[in-house]
Amino acid sequence: MRILKLFILLFLLGIPSLISAQEIYNANYEFTIEGLPEGQNMRLAYYLGDKQYIKQETLSEADGLVTFQIDTVQAGLYLLVLPDNNFFEFVTKEAKVVMKTKIDDLIGAMEVVSSEENKKLYEYLKYNNQAQLDLQKLDADNTLDEAKRNAKQLEVEFNLQKSQNETIEKYPDSFVAQLIASSMEYKPKEAPAGLSQNEIDAFRFYDYRKHYFDNIDFSKSDLLYSPVYHPIMMAYIDQLTLQEPDSLIAAVDYVLGKSAENGELFQYTLISILNKFAKSKAICEDRVYLHIIDQYYLQGKAIWMDEEEIAMLRVSADNLRNNLCGNLAVDFELPDVNDENQSLYAQTSDWTILAFMQVDCIPCQKTLEELSKMDQPNLPSFSVLTIFKEAEKLVWKGLLMEKTKPNWVNLMNVNNALNTQRDYNVKSFPAFYLLDKDKRVVLKRVGPKQIEDYLKSLRQ
Repeated sequence: MRILKLFILLFLLGIPSLISAQEIYNANYEFTIEGLPEGQNMRLAYYLGDKQYIKQETLSEADGLVTFQIDTVQAGLYLLVLPDNNFFEFVTKEAKVVMKTKIDDLIGAMEVVSSEENKKLYEYLKYNNQAQLDLQKLDADNTLDEAKRNAKQLEVEFNLQKSQNETIEKYPDSFVAQLIASSMEYKPKEAPAGLSQNEIDAFRFYDYRKHYFDNIDFSKSDLLYSPVYHPIMMAYIDQLTLQEPDSLIAAVDYVLGKSAENGELFQYTLISILNKFAKSKAICEDRVYLHIIDQYYLQGKAIWMDEEEIAMLRVSADNLRNNLCGNLAVDFELPDVNDENQSLYAQTSDWTILAFMQVDCIPCQKTLEELSKMDQPNLPSFSVLTIFKEAEKLVWKGLLMEKTKPNWVNLMNVNNALNTQRDYNVKSFPAFYLLDKDKRVVLKRVGPKQIEDYLKSLRQ
């Protein structure tokens, strides 16, 4: 049984219009499901990247008849979802589709009455499902020794791959061929003789990575309306790329360069990657986010964006420029509790912790407590600079009395002399930075515990 997770089926009045793939007009879809009672709520859904959306709903009629008449649909892989969230998929590359099946065996009992694309799809699906069942039976067969089991499994897998290749060769221009090809993994070449095991592993990895997208047709956007493209695209960035900014930037540019063959694919890919890095909690990955905005959105490549949206992204980018990891932090001079001005670059310790705070902030009080307990003797030399948003000085001094330490310098941002949002991208309090001796940003968007762990690691 194939069950769809209901929470990802979103009932929306308007689905975000990110792309406009190939469209089918005046679509007529007719399904007969033996055993389906009359009056059941049936949902027609479709894939868009890593999500599924409801396109239309209707009630089942007598004898399990379900019909949909739609002015416009996007060509791709759609789903007919039953009330219990069981479902089956079909291709919408034709305006008329007629299919019949049974409620207790949606795939196995499927008969495609009218639709060449879906005849191809179910010819492949039935063979694939049977192959998976055969593999399960072999795995559970205790009468076979390991050698015989492995040999039979290899035979099933060989025949399945042969079936995949035959379908692609037989129907090269079909959507089904695209789906199958995109799911077939590239097999790395044999490494040259004489290499060590580490060198062999590296050769095979880089060969696999080089050919990773060979089976994706970037000239078409059809795969956006399937569950295939999004995970393949993200896996290249997440699993086949070193997770450090320079490598990630190179991977992002490579994927976006590939997707540029098709405007709709490029639009979806760019939006998805931007959102990924906008939400990233990884330390210092905002360099990648800034690169995407600078090189794509601010260069006029996101032609679907209006001026107001671009302006908002420009502000977001500008708030990152001065505080990227590896960059020198912006210097400032602010008054301390004795009304004497203190500057950031006057601090001479090996490490400087910047703690942006607010007086009436419970999380700030908690993190002040954590900072005050950091074990100075077991850590490299460090100082703490607290920078408080302007507040009543007596309240501020009272808050600090129980927390402050000899290696602390407590400052107040009087009259917003320091633009904390522009120079340090402070959107909420508390916010922390760790700077090295030269005042370069080493850590950001972290808490006292992460800073302490990092400093301890330097002593190991």
